[in-house]
Amino acid sequence: MAVHLKSSNPNTVSKSHVVKFMLSFDSNNTQIDLHVYANSSANNERALTLPSSTQNPNNSLANESSSSTRTTTAQQSATSRAIATKLYLTTWFMGRLGNQMFIYASMVGLARAQNRVPVINSGGDLVNTFQITNLNENINTNRWKWVSESAFAIFESKLMNLPPINIIVTGYLQCWRYFQHAQDEIRREFTFVPSIQKEADAVLASCRSKLQNHVIVGVHVRRGDLVLSRNKRLGYGVAKASYFVKAFAKMRSLLPNQNITFLVASDDLTWCIDNINDTSVTFLPKMDAGSHFAILSSCDHVILSSGTFGWWIAWLANGTTIYYKDHIRKNTPLYFTYKDSDYYPPWWIGLRN
Repeated sequence: MAVHLKSSNPNTVSKSHVVKFMLSFDSNNTQIDLHVYANSSANNERALTLPSSTQNPNNSLANESSSSTRTTTAQQSATSRAIATKLYLTTWFMGRLGNQMFIYASMVGLARAQNRVPVINSGGDLVNTFQITNLNENINTNRWKWVSESAFAIFESKLMNLPPINIIVTGYLQCWRYFQHAQDEIRREFTFVPSIQKEADAVLASCRSKLQNHVIVGVHVRRGDLVLSRNKRLGYGVAKASYFVKAFAKMRSLLPNQNITFLVASDDLTWCIDNINDTSVTFLPKMDAGSHFAILSSCDHVILSSGTFGWWIAWLANGTTIYYKDHIRKNTPLYFTYKDSDYYPPWWIGLRN
């Protein structure tokens, strides 16, 4: 029996992998050897002989039948293990909610691309916000191999071609290419827990009741620790008021003849009130991060300044997205571990100050 397996690696798709199974019986039809031949070429085979069953000492017809049944079951089990060995992929969480969402989504995407089972034994901040399903607190990963990224926001093909063993993939993994093929599953995974979704629905329902036939654009303004000197030296850029003027104008040009309300949330509400002067703006009051997240990601479109929190708001909203293009400044330490086209999807629109 031969099973032809096609490689999932597009660079080797022309090479067929052949797995052959050969059964050997003795003269009494009671001893079975299972030979497995495998290589990347049908003309260069290697054999592995699995342990054979013990010979029937009594050689009776009844015992032969029983032995044959047991052997057949063992053979089927061995064949199943040879064809469909289950491999797992897990990860280790770092940072806050937005960072953890990137890590989790990339783990799921990398697993699905390589026929692995994604699993985590600790949910971090995610389980308090989303209805995560790939959680197994009892799984033991102590002997699993660690594979780490080389750069926090640059696509690495090595992560899409992991060795055939259980793996712990580590890093910030901030690249949409790792998981876009699994986006339907990831959107389901990032379904808000009922209490957060209920609060978001109530806020948006109130807005829509007051603003009939308005398009609601969520605006996330990240400042906080990004304005600190140490983070500026690392390379983080901060959007100025001029960026939001341009972003509002661009959104209006994309939605002609529409009534638009810009719903603004920020970790620096005072700065926003002082610097974002537009009659179409409504400011969200201070509330917990999960609530801000759920409200803005339920809007029709999104404008964001920088940071993974705003990135995921835009991705989940799945409308038109405008982002601040210089959130990582050139020729800084962070710049050399970052690639704009790997971090931001190409259908999003980047603007500068």
